[in-house]
Amino acid sequence: MDKKNKIIIISVSVLVAIIIIGLIIYFVTRGASEEATENKLAKMYDRMMQDETYAVSFTLDENNYYTVSRKGNMANVDTYSNGTHTTHIIRDGNTILLMYSTNRYYTYQNNELELTELPNQLNEIIQSQDPERGKEEINGKNYRYEEYKGVSDFLMNVSDDISEEDTNTRFYFEGDDLVYIKTIMGEDSELLQINTSYQVNDSLFEIPADFQEG
Repeated sequence: MDKKNKIIIISVSVLVAIIIIGLIIYFVTRGASEEATENKLAKMYDRMMQDETYAVSFTLDENNYYTVSRKGNMANVDTYSNGTHTTHIIRDGNTILLMYSTNRYYTYQNNELELTELPNQLNEIIQSQDPERGKEEINGKNYRYEEYKGVSDFLMNVSDDISEEDTNTRFYFEGDDLVYIKTIMGEDSELLQINTSYQVNDSLFEIPADFQEG
């Protein structure tokens, strides 16, 4: 092969390499840009409503946490508040309150407000405004967040001194998974750890065998 042909081959190879690198940079940059502007809370809401089956746990500490589980027209809201355990089961248009301190249950007819309370909260937040976006380190790891102004829906330790106008909420994501919610109140804040599943066991909507009607 003569020198001229070698130069042509090398030039073409270099040009092809430059084009490939350029395409890689373009698609990576575009993907990162789309991820940075994508409304992940809305995406989570859409997935929850797709077949209305989800379980979302909110944990403040070992004594304060709750899980909202839903499957179609049934729901279970399991709550530990300062160590006190209660559960609301929503089914057949009614709400059943389980009191674990006495192993008794109470039925509230024609009451299913908690069936759609969580998705309604999320939808109201999403529709209210476009979020501010950023990154923040939590427990040594960086997460993307979406921040909504004037939102305090997920605050567990509610105080009379809290002003909704001065309260903001950040939703932190790892990929598409919601992992933390931080409610910011001036200089104070409350951080919840979040776990989400899209598989729910039917046993959650049954009254335990050892409970008696109150």
